[in-house]
Amino acid sequence: MAFNYHREFQAWVVPLLLVGFFAYLMSHSFLSVFEVTADAMFLCFAIDMETNDGSAEKPYFMDQELLTFMSQSNKLTEGQNHRSTGAFQDNEDGTELQPMV
Repeated sequence: MAFNYHREFQAWVVPLLLVGFFAYLMSHSFLSVFEVTADAMFLCFAIDMETNDGSAEKPYFMDQELLTFMSQSNKLTEGQNHRSTGAFQDNEDGTELQPMV
C-alpha cells in the first residue's frame, strides 16, 4: 500500500532492501565461518588437554599463550563463583520477598 500511495518510495526502497538483504547474508556467512573456526579451536584445545599432560613425553601441541589465557580465565571464573556463593553463607535462604501493600 505504501508503494501505491507514495510513488517516490519505489525509486530507492527496493534497491535499499536488496542491498540490506545481501549485506545480511554476507555478514551471516562470515560470522558463521568465524564461529565454526572458534569452536574447532576450542575443541582441539580440549582434546589436547585430555590426551597430553605437558610433560616431555606428552607435550602440549597448543600455543602457550592460549594455555595461559585459558588458565587465567579459569582462575577468574573460579574466583567469581567462590565470591557469589560466599554471599549466601550468612543467610542460606537468600533475601525474603515481602508482599507489596
